[in-house]
Amino acid sequence: MVTRRSHNKSRHGCSSCKQRRVKCDEQRPTCGHCTQRQTECVYTAAGPYFFAGKQSRRARAADLSFTSNHSPQWEASLNHLQPAEEPTNSASLDMEQLELVFQWIQHTHKSLARNEETRKVWERVVLEEGLKAPFLMHGILALSALHLSCTREKEQSRWLSVAISHKNVALSLFSEQLSNIDQSNVKAMMGFAGLVVMFGLGSALTPGTETGPSLGALIEIFTLSRGVQTVVNEEFRFLRESNFAPLFQATPPEVSIPDHVVDAFDHLIELNNRLGQDSDHHDSKFYEQSINLLRNLAAFTLAEPTTMTLVGGWAIRVSPEFLDALSRRDPFALVILAHFCGFLNMAHENWCIGPWGSLVLDEICQLLPQDWKHQVQWPVEQTLRIRSAQLSDPNTET
Repeated sequence: MVTRRSHNKSRHGCSSCKQRRVKCDEQRPTCGHCTQRQTECVYTAAGPYFFAGKQSRRARAADLSFTSNHSPQWEASLNHLQPAEEPTNSASLDMEQLELVFQWIQHTHKSLARNEETRKVWERVVLEEGLKAPFLMHGILALSALHLSCTREKEQSRWLSVAISHKNVALSLFSEQLSNIDQSNVKAMMGFAGLVVMFGLGSALTPGTETGPSLGALIEIFTLSRGVQTVVNEEFRFLRESNFAPLFQATPPEVSIPDHVVDAFDHLIELNNRLGQDSDHHDSKFYEQSINLLRNLAAFTLAEPTTMTLVGGWAIRVSPEFLDALSRRDPFALVILAHFCGFLNMAHENWCIGPWGSLVLDEICQLLPQDWKHQVQWPVEQTLRIRSAQLSDPNTET
């Protein structure tokens, strides 16, 4: 008894092969039979286009000849790839935004991290939150573009323009969320606070900016960051128990504190106590909180000079009372901030910090009354030491 050779049946063949009752090899856009007969090849169903069966040897040979011999049949076949009408949702790529996401993953997120655990949060978790919160994603793209403007000199103006555009959109969308903070968006708010600090610092260093590094600009960055943090505190417990937890585990690193740094903080504490004894209007409590906050954060800079932990931690934790004292140009508040600038200047190699510490310190020295100037001896000496090292380094740009 003669048996028919079995074969895998398919319902995806072209109309011509079905009509002729021959097996179609289902090659797209034109099957092997239609190519040989030079007839129109029409598939009635969409079919598994990307998952079509294996190519026959003849089809593979024909494919190889396409690149070297543009036959009329090949050109006709290409027409089948053209849609009959414009699709409602065309598949397109925004290469500029993809480059910014790549920049974030490869480089920019590292500027916000203080260790491997926080690096993973900034690289992956914050980016994932950005997919759900457009204001955060625009913030990520803005900071990445700003980073590129600082590292690609020939494309500086282009990337700066892109950065400002995304920053403006981010702030607009962010302001709409302020009246409705809950667990669905509080992580995005927290991430955005860190971006605000870096963008504020970095954008002031770009050529042509209206406001460069200054005392007023630094206070503005602190105030904005503190405002965001105040809102975020409403869901503080949720954040501590979420995948953002590493950002709150800021245990100071074990590092040897130089004697001159210890002496500088001891001097601030003694001066604060003396001012409190001499004047009923001097609130020693919030000044002491600011000094202790700076002391704890200083360890991070001493362990890793380019870290953003000190400036970011100070910006979101410093008290409103201290910010008010800075706005009034209170001499002792300026002295404490001058010490902050001493540590900030240690991080001058960070792309978004640069000369911030030394420039704001210079402004503070000009504002302080004559009988207060000696109180900033330590930060001034640190700044002069770093400047001297920069001048003696042949690789330092001047």
